[in-house]
Amino acid sequence: MSFDDTLVADTITSLAALVGLLIVISIVGGRDSGDPLSRRFLFGLRVLAVLLACRILDWTTGLALFRFVTIAAAGLLPLAALLLTEGLLRRHAPFALKFLAAGGAALFLLLALIPERLAEPWRMAMLLAFQFGGFLAIGWLVITRDRDSLSAAENRTVERMALSLLLILPFMVTDYRPGLFEVPVRLGGIAILFLCWLTIGLGRASLGHRDTIGAFAVIALSSVFAGLALGGIDDLGWRGSVQGVVIVLSATLLAVIYNDSVSLTAEKRRDSLLKHMAEGDLTDSARFLRGLQHHILVDGALILPAADLGDFDLKVLARALQQEPVRSLADVQPEAPVDQDIREQLAWLFEKYEATHVLLATLEPFTVVALNMPALASSPGLEMELRAVQRMAMLISQREANG
Repeated sequence: MSFDDTLVADTITSLAALVGLLIVISIVGGRDSGDPLSRRFLFGLRVLAVLLACRILDWTTGLALFRFVTIAAAGLLPLAALLLTEGLLRRHAPFALKFLAAGGAALFLLLALIPERLAEPWRMAMLLAFQFGGFLAIGWLVITRDRDSLSAAENRTVERMALSLLLILPFMVTDYRPGLFEVPVRLGGIAILFLCWLTIGLGRASLGHRDTIGAFAVIALSSVFAGLALGGIDDLGWRGSVQGVVIVLSATLLAVIYNDSVSLTAEKRRDSLLKHMAEGDLTDSARFLRGLQHHILVDGALILPAADLGDFDLKVLARALQQEPVRSLADVQPEAPVDQDIREQLAWLFEKYEATHVLLATLEPFTVVALNMPALASSPGLEMELRAVQRMAMLISQREANG
């Protein structure tokens, strides 16, 4: 089978979308696969993956079997999206919409059997109208949902899916050729990659919609610049430049999706101090602190009771740590707003034990923990976890005192 520039661009974009889908499927499947909503989402993702894989194979081999599976999978998409929307909204869709989605899927399973020379372009026109109408109806369900019946996390998830619909609907039109539209490259793969990116972003509650849209705009503009620059260098013409932009954009989105998936996996494996709080021995403060000593992030932390602090003014140290239970080297800098006697005691404590941080473990008996956590190896999140561990240690000691 001959490969022209359009087919090459379509294949690369669809292949990038397929790889992005497989990454997201592995992430969603690695979570609670028994959750009904996860099963519905995985069903839709797998239908999309089958569609893309068979479409690529249809283009490259020309076998009728792959064309059949491609059309059948495309007919399933509105039904898969409707099932997911019902799960997200926790309500049933109108019966007429369910009937149309299921009936359309069955109809296109039958229409897929008709040879291409007899079915095109009217079959593609019907499929476009069916998908476009189905997604519009689903969008209407999302817009008119009862927001008060859903939690903030559920509303956020629904809104992320709505963002992907804004891109899927116009980009879907470019996927229906030949016979209906003639465009330099299909853009459906870009919409799928955007959906994959939004899905991975659901695992980060701190990432807002504005952040996501802004990041996508930066990636899109950078890809446009790179594609147009390549087109200008090689004099590719407008078609070649558009294809270059789309190829660069799909490759960039795939790289971002992979990078975000690696970050999510790393966060899951990360042995945070919060894990020590959740799983550590809380029977008494001494055992809790000994467990902290062996934690990978603060390995070698020194537990210093009052008997080991004979070189220090314990009243000044106690006052310093009561004011701020977690102290760092920043507190001994000349510009730090601390009393001179506190600065001197802390500076000597940091120097003697080669520590970067010291925290108040218990007041009665007075115990501090000194640890070395270089700035380059720490983060704002880790600093906050350290403060949480300090509070846990204090609560355990207070429980002992009251018990």
